[in-house]
Formats: sequence, C-alpha cells, structure tokens
Amino acid sequence: MKKTKEAPAMEETRNCYLCTVLTATTIIAMIYIGGVSSFSILYKELLDFYHTRSGDTAIIQSLCQFLNFGIGPFANYLSEIYSFRSVMIAGGFLGFLGLFLSAFVPRMEFWILTYGALTGVGFGLVYSPCFTVVNFYFKRRRALAIGIVLFGTGVGSVLFPFLYKMLLDLYGLQGAVIVISALSLNICVCAALIRQPKQLKKNVLLNLHLRENCEMGSSEEHAKSTFSPCNCTVCHSKRPIFCFSLFRQSSFLIYALAFMCSIFAYLSNFVMIPGHARVQGMTSAEVAEFLSVAGGVMILARPTVGWLADSNFIEKRNIIGTCVILGGIFSIVLPWILGYYSMLVYSITLGIFPSSFFLFIPLLLLEIVPLEKLPQAQGLLYLCLSLSAGLSQPVPVTVMKQQ
Repeated sequence: MKKTKEAPAMEETRNCYLCTVLTATTIIAMIYIGGVSSFSILYKELLDFYHTRSGDTAIIQSLCQFLNFGIGPFANYLSEIYSFRSVMIAGGFLGFLGLFLSAFVPRMEFWILTYGALTGVGFGLVYSPCFTVVNFYFKRRRALAIGIVLFGTGVGSVLFPFLYKMLLDLYGLQGAVIVISALSLNICVCAALIRQPKQLKKNVLLNLHLRENCEMGSSEEHAKSTFSPCNCTVCHSKRPIFCFSLFRQSSFLIYALAFMCSIFAYLSNFVMIPGHARVQGMTSAEVAEFLSVAGGVMILARPTVGWLADSNFIEKRNIIGTCVILGGIFSIVLPWILGYYSMLVYSITLGIFPSSFFLFIPLLLLEIVPLEKLPQAQGLLYLCLSLSAGLSQPVPVTVMKQQ
C-alpha cells in the first residue's frame, strides 16, 4: 500500500523535474541563439564606431560561430567527465566575459579575441551540451522536447533584434554590449538547474569500479612478482574525444555532409538578408523586423515539426528532405526578391524550412548510435558543422562586395 502511494508522488516529482530541465535548456537556447543570430544588428554600429571595413565584422562572427560548433566534441567530453551543469556554467561565464571585455576595447581587431575567440569558446561550451542533455531525459516525446527547446531559439530570434536596437538607441554601442553581456550570465543560472543524466552517472561509476578492481588486482600481483603493474586494458581505457570511427558508417557520413550544407545556407541568411535589404535602401529597423519575423515563425514551426516527427505520420528523412529542398529553392531566388513585403515573405520561409533541420540532428543520429554514444556522435558532427559555420559569414560578404 505504501509503495502504491509513493509511486504517483515519485512520478509527479520526475515530471516536475523534466519540466525544469526543458525550461532551463529552452531559456539557455533563447539567450544564446538570440544573441548570436542578432549580431548582424551591430554591424553598422561597429563600422561607424571603429571606422573600419565590413569584412572585419564578418571575421568576428565567423570565428565565433566556428568555435561554437568546433568546441562541441570537447564540450561533450568534459560534460561526461564532470557534468553538463559545470561545463555550461563555465561556458556562460566565458561568454559573459568576452562580451563584457568587448565593450572596452579600443580597436575592432580586439573583438576577434574578445567576442570571436573568448565568447565563441564560452558559447561553444554551452551549445552542444544544451542540445545533448535533453535527449537523455526524453524518449517517447524526444522530438517534441527538442522542438520546444528550439522554440526558445525562435523566441530569442524575435526579441533580441528589437532588444539590440533598443539598447543601441538608449546606450550606444558600448552600453548596449555591457547590458547584453549581463544578460548572458543568466545562462549560468539556468545551467545550475540541470543534473547529470543517470545513464552517464552509471557509466562513470562503472569505470571507476572497474579501475579500482584493476588497480587492486595489479597491486596484489606486483607484490607477488616483479612484473610491471596493471596490464589491464580497463585501467587505461578512456573515452576518446574524437570518435572518428563513426565516419566508417555511411549513414553518419551522409548526415554530416547534408547538415554541413544546410547550416552553411541557413547561417548565410543572417548576413545576406541585412545586406540585401540595405542595398535596397531599407533601414536597420526594417532589417530587425525581417529577422524577428523569421524568429517568430520558428516559434510555431519547430514544435510543429517536432510533433510531426514524433507522430510518425511521415518519415523523418522525408520531412527534413522537404524542408532542405524548399529552403534551397527560396535561397536561390533571394537576389530577385525586391521590396519590403517580398522580404517579409522570404523571412517567413526562412523560419519554416531551413531552420527546421536543427531538430533532426539528434533524432537521426540516434538511429545509428545508442543513447550513451550520442555525446560523441553529436560532438563530432558539430565539429564538421564548424567548418561550414566558419565560412557562412565571410563568403556572403565577399559575394556582395563583388556585386
């Protein structure tokens, strides 16, 4: 009878904590993605404040995004050894420190170190763990849970362009960056609410237990003989940071190439849309509206796509294939899209189709690797994505200059 009464209470406690994890990761995604995707709002102000070239701003953002994804294998590796909480708190603080120092540098070249490198490393320690840890807490509704976390990215993409514009109008470039840096500290608060998944705790405890047994056995053997201690492979076995053996699987290789192309096209839009709009004589406020519309559509599109993926009405590969193809078609016709309302329509398509591929990264990886191996697989995939992310900013700028 006692067990019967305790069971609902335990289930309620578990559900309550699942909501806490989902809320915390959603807020982290909102702050991180909202801030990074709205960096283009600062382009004009940086050029005017430092009297420099537009190519320099692209280098800053491309380095930041390269590190955001490139740090993925290290971030997930450290998250398994220590905890997702510790790594994300450290990353949130580094992100804050890089932004805060950027407000006081005398030349824009120093932004490459403060924002590009320091904030890039900090947010890189946040990004991959944030989207990895959710998969350990949800199984039946995993796609919907990831869609809700990505819902936070849509909210951030809506709010942050207007927030950046408002802060720039009120406080100027330096004051705005200081306020934004303080806002990023909330990542540390949300990360403190996340516990280490029990699946990873069991792996760590098992490795420690095996290592202790191995060391005890080797010490006894060494006491009886003069042989070198501990030839046991368990004592020396460690989880590699880079699991390159995954490239031997054709499915992983295909997914990596497909996602690399997708993220290059997606991130390039955040340079192409402001540049294409300003060529037509549109203001910074209108650029902020376009980015916010894309983010607003993401708020509805990503959870909806997540629900559709969970429902199994349509195969996941067919959903992502449709999104990628339609997103590519609209990207091709962007140079011929002229006028305010036409740009709004393009922003809507950006929020629906190209942005939805993020949802399928862990879902498709879990079809080829077990859950315990997801941090390695997702970290390695993010390392591949870092190459495309690093090129997604300077390449569009170079193209627009030539035009």
